[in-house]
Amino acid sequence: MLAAKKKIAVREVAPKSTLSEYWFKARAFYDAYQKYLMYGVIAVVVIAVFGYIYVSNKQKNNDEASRLLRLVQPLVQQGQYKSAIEGDKARKISGLQDIVNQYGSTPTGELAGVLLGNCFLYTDQFDKALSAFDDASPSSDLLSSAALAGMAAAYEGKKDYASAATYYEKAASKYDNEFLSAARYFNAGRMYCMSNDKAQAKEMLTKVRESNTPRYEADIMRLNAQYALEMD
Repeated sequence: MLAAKKKIAVREVAPKSTLSEYWFKARAFYDAYQKYLMYGVIAVVVIAVFGYIYVSNKQKNNDEASRLLRLVQPLVQQGQYKSAIEGDKARKISGLQDIVNQYGSTPTGELAGVLLGNCFLYTDQFDKALSAFDDASPSSDLLSSAALAGMAAAYEGKKDYASAATYYEKAASKYDNEFLSAARYFNAGRMYCMSNDKAQAKEMLTKVRESNTPRYEADIMRLNAQYALEMD
């Protein structure tokens, strides 16, 4: 269980190591400035398809999961979320659900679990998204924070704004990245506003300001006026 989604452009060569903080931080800077996906979530996870890791050849299950994930990648990229979930038997492509069922305990299986949650999210299957994100239980902070943000988006889709706020906040603090954290703290503040928790909303939006990410200032001022947060 969890303790506490990046828009695809071109295919890249993945680094030959386990989850590389250096590579992911470079990707994070790029993704922080991409357009929003549904329900205010920055597309943190989908770009990870590029970077799913080819772990050691000795790890047979993970290698097979990587092979299968590489085949389903185009379906996610093209927005064919239902096919990505279920697979395409005619083309002998396993779906994300099958990959998770067979290899969910591997590093690549964890990534597939987060991607599965995203696909459920993008098709408004919020309860299934919550379950997929929760079951993924990623071992890396980056994917764990992405799963938390995905859960927040699912709760937002269910109009459970208080829970959405809590999970956006958890996602922001789980992985320390100036741009991603600012986006998530902003979404947390927005959800706290919608759940009528002005004090927490003000605290989250103050954190956004402290991140020196000016892109959110106009939106912060709008929320400040709309919900009478009395921010300076």
